[in-house]
Amino acid sequence: MPRPPIFGIPAKTLPKGLWVIRGYWIHPFFDKKLDASTGEMVPMPDNISFTSNTVFAKVRYGITPKLTAILNVPFLDNKMSLPDITKNGTGIGDIIGALLWKFHHNKEKRFLTSLLFYTKWPSGVSTGLSPDQLPLGTGSYDAGLALLPEKEFGRWDMRWSAFYVFRSKNRSDVNLGDVMQFSWSTAYNVGKRFIGETSLVYKQTWQNRKDGTAIEGSASHLFQLIPGAQYRITRPFLIQFALPVTLSGKMPFTPAVTTWVGLYYLF
Repeated sequence: MPRPPIFGIPAKTLPKGLWVIRGYWIHPFFDKKLDASTGEMVPMPDNISFTSNTVFAKVRYGITPKLTAILNVPFLDNKMSLPDITKNGTGIGDIIGALLWKFHHNKEKRFLTSLLFYTKWPSGVSTGLSPDQLPLGTGSYDAGLALLPEKEFGRWDMRWSAFYVFRSKNRSDVNLGDVMQFSWSTAYNVGKRFIGETSLVYKQTWQNRKDGTAIEGSASHLFQLIPGAQYRITRPFLIQFALPVTLSGKMPFTPAVTTWVGLYYLF
């Protein structure tokens, strides 16, 4: 029976013919915004608010014991209230497709390493927006690669990941900055039904460029501590919880904490 991670990318591939259907809801509580004049994060003004709800539907399928296909479809419902206008964005976001390849597995030492081949399509609306409409995607085709080592120590799991995404020019002719992400996670199997997990995730986005010139203030970063837990209701069905806490960040809006709830079913 696979031990699915709560947050992040699993290194373990699925057995041939096994399906996993997973859904999860993410709701960040934004408390800071980027001040464009100073480039610093400041407390959210009373006359501005940003709320976000994202539901992800993820399907994984074991093509072979060493190769797993992944499809991730997000549905977004965002709302931004400004002093003079309220903007909304609801609908399908950018769809992700990936292949997970387990190229090394030492069963005796319980250590494995996988590669993830990542692609993203600009299915979310990003151009031709009305004044009261928020974008649902970046408008760019992206591709990336992740290295995923994982080791088990009895009831303990230890996972690492190094992820790099190459982003292209979007539909507004802006060259989006590439993305780099590192993570470390550890999970402890308390019993047959309950698993606790903690992750540290750092994400860096480089500056966007327009006509070869860097756009000031477009670079961002986010560093989070993510405690979580999951409970196996039946053998194939799990419920998962996480509470990402922002340790530092520089983004248009930064959440102090985020609620994350997921359901996981395999057959």
